[in-house]
Amino acid sequence: MTFTLPQAWLLLLPLGLFLWRYGRRPGPPMALRWALLVLGVGALSGPELRLANAGSDVAVVVDRSRSMPLDVDRVALELISLVESQRRPGDRVGVITFGREARVEAPLSEVGRFGGFTRPVDAEASDLSAALDAAGALIPPERTGRVLVVSDGRATGADARGATRRLAARGIAVDYRQVSRPEPALDVAVMSLDVPATVTVREPFQFSAVVRATSAVTGTVRLERDGRVLVRGPYAFKPGPNLLPLRDLLEAPGLVHYRLTVEVPGDGVPENDVGVGVLRVEGPPRVLLLTAQPSGTLAKALAATGMALEVRAPFPLSLEALDGVGVVVLENVDANALGETGLNVLADYVDQAGGGLVMTGGRSSFGEGGYRRSPLEPLLPVSLEMREEQRRASVAMSVLMDSSCSMGIQVPDGRTKMELAAEGVMAALTLLNASDEASVHMVDTEPHEIFPLSPVSEGLPFDKVARGFSGGGGIYVGKALRAGRKEILRSDKPTRHVVLFSDAADSEEPDDYQATLASLRAAQVTVSVIGLGKPTDPDADLLREVARRGEGRIYFAEDAMSLPRIFSQETLAVARATFVDAPASLEAAPDLPLLGPLPTTGLPQVGGYNLTYLKPRANVALRTLDTNAAPVLALWPHGAGRTVALTAEVDGKYTGELREWGALRATLEAVVRWSMGPATSKEEAVARSERQGNLLRVTLDLPPGEPMPGALPTAVLLSGDGSSSVEKPLHWEDEDRLVVEYPLTGSGTWHPVVKWGGRVLRAPPVALPYAPEFEPGSPKEGLKLLRALAAVGGGQERLSMTGLFAEAPESEGRVALAPWLVALALAAMLAEVAVRRFLSAPRVRAPRARPVKEVLTRGPTAAPRGDATPASPPRPAPEAPAEQRPEPPKPPAGVDSALEAARARARRRTGRQGHD
Repeated sequence: MTFTLPQAWLLLLPLGLFLWRYGRRPGPPMALRWALLVLGVGALSGPELRLANAGSDVAVVVDRSRSMPLDVDRVALELISLVESQRRPGDRVGVITFGREARVEAPLSEVGRFGGFTRPVDAEASDLSAALDAAGALIPPERTGRVLVVSDGRATGADARGATRRLAARGIAVDYRQVSRPEPALDVAVMSLDVPATVTVREPFQFSAVVRATSAVTGTVRLERDGRVLVRGPYAFKPGPNLLPLRDLLEAPGLVHYRLTVEVPGDGVPENDVGVGVLRVEGPPRVLLLTAQPSGTLAKALAATGMALEVRAPFPLSLEALDGVGVVVLENVDANALGETGLNVLADYVDQAGGGLVMTGGRSSFGEGGYRRSPLEPLLPVSLEMREEQRRASVAMSVLMDSSCSMGIQVPDGRTKMELAAEGVMAALTLLNASDEASVHMVDTEPHEIFPLSPVSEGLPFDKVARGFSGGGGIYVGKALRAGRKEILRSDKPTRHVVLFSDAADSEEPDDYQATLASLRAAQVTVSVIGLGKPTDPDADLLREVARRGEGRIYFAEDAMSLPRIFSQETLAVARATFVDAPASLEAAPDLPLLGPLPTTGLPQVGGYNLTYLKPRANVALRTLDTNAAPVLALWPHGAGRTVALTAEVDGKYTGELREWGALRATLEAVVRWSMGPATSKEEAVARSERQGNLLRVTLDLPPGEPMPGALPTAVLLSGDGSSSVEKPLHWEDEDRLVVEYPLTGSGTWHPVVKWGGRVLRAPPVALPYAPEFEPGSPKEGLKLLRALAAVGGGQERLSMTGLFAEAPESEGRVALAPWLVALALAAMLAEVAVRRFLSAPRVRAPRARPVKEVLTRGPTAAPRGDATPASPPRPAPEAPAEQRPEPPKPPAGVDSALEAARARARRRTGRQGHD
């Protein structure tokens, strides 16, 4: 037995003394009162009875990485079904899947059947250690059980034996069932493609590849550089490692990708037939200009500065494309052209890698360009909010949301597409002001009203939108548009707009959408479409046609994470409140000298600009002279990099006099050079990177005589797609070198960045061609690891699920005794009242001595105070007659209740004993 509040027993002492002093009563009532006191204090202490028959918990951990057989889901479902069939009363089964990360597929449950795997995992790695920790977290501390691992044993990440020891400390054993691919008869694997970390332009260099074959075989070798084939031909591989010498010469600076592919008929593990390497060709930092006008004013002005300039059309960015780039210039670029991955990459490039960013204005930039609620918004020195004073006209908006079954699919962060869409709708509605109106419908095969067209001033039910549901079937576009028409035509606002959100691969039943759209346009209502998916999806053409006929805009959200940003972009575009299309004069601001000696007078007039607001601690170099006094040129350092916002359009409809301004080139050059930051001296520290298998080693070599840094430098490892970043401190290896190591958990390109004393050093990137679990090996190696894990806590191999629960330790169930004690206390109280009322003898009180009242006869009236006659001494009062003397008190007789005793005491006090 245990107590949740054992200190409560200390109350027995004061409460017992109180009962003994004031609540004593002879006979059984006193015993009942003592029992009542003990039961009450006992209930307050929270007693619990532990029973060792509360069942056991089994967490099934399923490896779903790429090294597993293709039918692993089917095999795992069968094993889980067998485990569930062994459950006894009190037993529970839970399911965890893992790849690069662990996810809970099903919590522990005593009833029901596992319905299948629904949560996506990154199959490029298999972090068994994290999965075992997740299993330990799934089993409550007060219960025991077992963990069943279904895996091939090819684990990546941290050593899983540490997690197994943590489970064993709780008495939880790890059993295993190995499910693996059959050992291949032939495996030819590219073990490494070793290229130099850096070379200079036109410097000849050699590199090599190591290919391992399990038996002698002839295959084809193909070497590519940035997609161009350099070598292709047959090669006779012998058993064991084979060294392939290679050479090359490069003409231009930048990052170069090499890819070596080996093609051998009958190879049992094709995933490891490729090797990749990245090489940095050193050169001056480049300026990357992303623009739709490669021969426009901005491109010509930057080319005339003599800086290394690369002009490209907007494209989804990657850190590989930004290697060697000092600053990225976005000329009126829509955020959707960069993609959600590209936006994340660009944010990491500035914030972590110390790059520069310049964004110029236009209808496709800043707020109207979709940068609000994007990863780049925190980096900009200006705020993209829409304030009340910006609004020109009231807006009525009807939102039609796809709630078909496809919206219930989860994205990698665990949320569903429906949840992200609801977040986007709420982001759009929060941009509306009190004079606007809005309605929201969810549509599958029928429209479902979330709330009708309502004034924003009355408050919108955001909670109903947040509880968006996923129905069945696809979205019926025709019915959705008719529901939107019915709602929007109820409004008389000057701007009326319908937003249709639909799955680009599951938009059905357009019906008479053309007639519906025609009637909407006749009523001056516009229609925009946000398609979830790719422009090449089956129903993308239908959605384009809806947007074209509705004279609105079309968006395709390939990444569901971009939905909140796109909904905000569409709302800002409808409100038309973030771009000023009227000419405005400029004035120099106090921070203009930060860019160098630029003219402060004779500034041009711009034809329009993006209306933004300066953030705190940001610098402003130019601002408008109109009533907005808005920043036109703002700058600040952010993170490890620098960003500049030029809200005027450099080359377009709203350029105005800026195109002919004589100091335009000097200003643009100053802006770009400031964004690039100071040049790094060659005498400074040097950051290097080296990959050995899946272990990345990053070193920092300090120059001789360099003083010790005040704080240890840190290294940030960035993934090439911007999906992750890990920061670790470096530690001393010798007097001039610091080092840190990273385990690479999956394929791809990795970019290490060292931060040291306010400086940023970009180490050469490294590439991992395939996940470490595909390195040559046999299922016996995986079996050896699984056996080692089972041996730590007394687990075993489970070829049969019979006896899994019977052999597991029983959990100690806890039974709370407080309710029972409270019930007994109530029973004792009722019994005490009954015994005292009906069965006990009268309570006899000892007689108390009462002072005898003397009856005095009044004498003559005393003389007044003013009388001079001295008072005579008092005389003894005459003795009262016998009939007037008070009789001594007598004990009450016949008192059989507390009420009668009280009446008797009252009679004695009033001298009316024996009379009522």
